[in-house]
Order: sequence, then C-alpha cells, then structure tokens
Amino acid sequence: MARTSPNSIGRRNWTEAARQERLEALRRSRRVSLPNLALRLEDAEALRGQIENFVGVVRVPVGVAGPLAVLGDSARGTFHVPLATTEGTLVLAVSRGAEAITAAGGATVEASEPEVSRAPLFAFPSGAAAQAAVAWTLTHVEQLRVAVATQTRHGRLLRVEPVRMGRRLVLRFVYDTEDAAGQNMVTLATAAACDWLRRQAPFARVEAFSIETNASRDKKIAALATAERRGRRVDADVTIPRAVVARSFRTTPDALARVAREGAYASIVSGAIGAQAQFANTMSALFVATGQDVATVAESGTGLTIMEATGTGDLYASITIPNLVVGTVGGGTRLPSQRECLTILGCAGSGHGKKFAEIVGATVLAGELALVASLATNTFAQAHATFGRPPRPTSPEETPR
Repeated sequence: MARTSPNSIGRRNWTEAARQERLEALRRSRRVSLPNLALRLEDAEALRGQIENFVGVVRVPVGVAGPLAVLGDSARGTFHVPLATTEGTLVLAVSRGAEAITAAGGATVEASEPEVSRAPLFAFPSGAAAQAAVAWTLTHVEQLRVAVATQTRHGRLLRVEPVRMGRRLVLRFVYDTEDAAGQNMVTLATAAACDWLRRQAPFARVEAFSIETNASRDKKIAALATAERRGRRVDADVTIPRAVVARSFRTTPDALARVAREGAYASIVSGAIGAQAQFANTMSALFVATGQDVATVAESGTGLTIMEATGTGDLYASITIPNLVVGTVGGGTRLPSQRECLTILGCAGSGHGKKFAEIVGATVLAGELALVASLATNTFAQAHATFGRPPRPTSPEETPR
C-alpha cells in the first residue's frame, strides 16, 4: 500500500485528527519524531482561513521593550511593546532607545488614514480602445463603488487611477481599509468591480486580464515608495536633551548626527530607496508578535531617518515611514497569542488601527536611536558578541555543525 502524503490528507480539513495524520505521515516519510510540532498549541479548527495542511506551530520568543512614551493623536501614554524575535540584542536595543525617548518626554507621532491599492491589468486590441476605456471608467466610479460594496462593509473605494501603456490599461483601485491591513479586502472588492467592468461595452473586447500587476507595489520595494502612500504614512520625532543622550547612550548628539548623516551618504551610493538604519528589523519583530502580514515589511520598511544636533546642543531625531501596512482586525490578529500582544498595547480589535500605527512609528524611532548610538560608540559588535550569541555548548550534541 502506498504511503500517505501529508498533502493528501484533506487539504481543506482543519481538524486535530487531520493534523495528527499529517504529522504521522511526515514522521514516516522523513523518519523524524517532530516532538515540538506535535504540541497542541493552536486549535486546528480555529485556523480556517489562516493556514492549509496544518501540522503545528513554530514558537518565536516574545520580549517586551519599554517603557516607551508616545504622544500621538490616538496613542497617548506609556507602552510596553511586544517583539517576537530570535535576534539577541534587538529587544535590549529598542528598550534603550525607548528609555531615551521617554526621558525626553515622549515621541510625537502622526499617522495618516490608510490607503491600500489593487491594480488589475486589461489588454485591449488597440491603444484607442484602451484610451476610450479610461474615459469611460472615470465617469462610472460610483457604479464601481456599488460593486465594491457587495464584498466589504469596511473598505471604501476612494478613487480609481488609470495608468495606460499603449494598448494596456492598469486601473489602480485605491481604498480606505479602516482598521484592517486590507490586502484580502481590496482583492475581493476589486475582483467584484472588475467582474462588473468586463460586462460593460468598453471592456467587452479585452484580450487579457489579470487581477493584479506590480503597480500596486504589494510586498515590493519601489521607487514610488518614498513619494506615494501605501498603507499609512507615519512621522515620528523627538528632541532629546544633551544630558539624556549622554546618560542613555554614552555619547553626544553631534556623534549620533554624524553617524546618521554618513549612513545616508552610503545609502545613496548603494542605491537604497530611503535612508535608515533598521526599520525592517524592528518592524518584523513587532509584526510577528501582533499577527501582521510579515511580508509587508518589504514596503513598510522603506523610509527615512534624520538625526541632527540642535542649536542648543540637544539631539533632534525623526523617522518617516511612507508605507506602513498594519491592522488590528483580520488576518493573524485573530490568533490568541497575537491578540494578547495587541491587548498589551491596548490595540486589539476595531477602532485601534491609527493608534497601533503611531506605536509602531515610535518603536521604530527607538530602534533607530539605539543602533545609531551603538555605531557612534563602537559597541555594535561588542553588543552582539555579548547578547547575540547562545551560551557555549556543554555537550558534543550541542556543538554547531
């Protein structure tokens, strides 16, 4: 009898019995025991819509950084920020930056409303047909909004932006996604709008159609990332007194400003989009802890860090995140541990999207301050040697190979 494949056991079967069957098939086929994957850490039946062919949970340790004082429109107060990571020094570094920000009175943060796009492609027989479709579409946006409303109660179509390339037409559907990150929302809504479009005369002779192109910049780094918004635009800044810089970082505002400036020059030479120290590092740990779509770090992690000494000798530091894609409802935010991490921040559920974005901005600023300070004091390597390595192996079995 042929052995059972893990993929053949009810691809759409979210039960504990099916999970155990898949695990057993893996054990037999790979000849391994898998004791950690076997732990029942999530209810299989509650993961419908989150995972397929479920076999177990990979555990990522969570630490808290803070206290971090935030002065935002929605996030006002002192927060302990959960970070899920296996990189030693990261939680410590963000805590160090948070200490300086809090001692300075807090980071001022502003987050915009969200805009998330989906960009389908239509290929017409001729450029004239594509141009006619552009004009027709712009006079029928209200009908598109009606089609969109059949798929979402929360998403709102803001506008449609045509991008014509000869006989090809990309329509960028731009949505307000409220408290959701919104990738699935905008996909389903745009699909409904395109189904309606393709039944209309100007689109009847379309030769090719795709629900998405690269024009939405979904999970991609693009040159437009610093000029146009995808998700929320977040700006955070703080002025840290010279004495606090000396106490928290053991250096001077001038030294931090010099390191940040030299790093910006190097970013230009390397062709990087934006200039910052470690946006993606801080974000990814916060994203994993709170159930965000971690792949959106690709666009969310693009931005700008500025540090400069003020005329009075203090340190001014700011970060700009042009494309922060986060949410407090939907997706992985529904999972129990991730929801608890959002609850720690007071951001679980509807009505907290902007507040969460402001906390993310302040946390990223804390991470930038800490990394630049470690470079300014030449302690970057030492910190990783001290906190970023596991203890020495005590037995031959623990020796790395």
